Amino acid sequence: MELALVSPTQLGFTSDSVTLADLYSRAQKLGFELAPAEVGPQLRIQYFDQPIGEFLIIGMEPIMTWSGDPIILNVANGGAGLILIGQDGRAEAEIPATSRIVFARSHKLAANTNLVDQAAAVLRE
Repeated sequence: MELALVSPTQLGFTSDSVTLADLYSRAQKLGFELAPAEVGPQLRIQYFDQPIGEFLIIGMEPIMTWSGDPIILNVANGGAGLILIGQDGRAEAEIPATSRIVFARSHKLAANTNLVDQAAAVLRE
């Protein structure tokens, strides 16, 4: 599976934060796809050299906790070690514009071009 790493700013948002619903809607309109939930654990297993302070939000359909709260996954290195954590997955959850989101690469986008460049081109239209 090919993944794309983008920020809300790269997707054209200009505010300090964006709701998860708006972020997903824009990403899908630009040809990105939500990643399967399995991407989080697999990325955590394979990404051993993640820099300290980096947090990557997995753009995915929320999964429910045992208490029924929706969460999305975050692959992180907060300084105390490599972790996989859950964060608020409600549609109205606010995501900072500087966050980095992992989406699945869509087959709708041309194979030999940069995904962010294509997204920017769509936004200019």
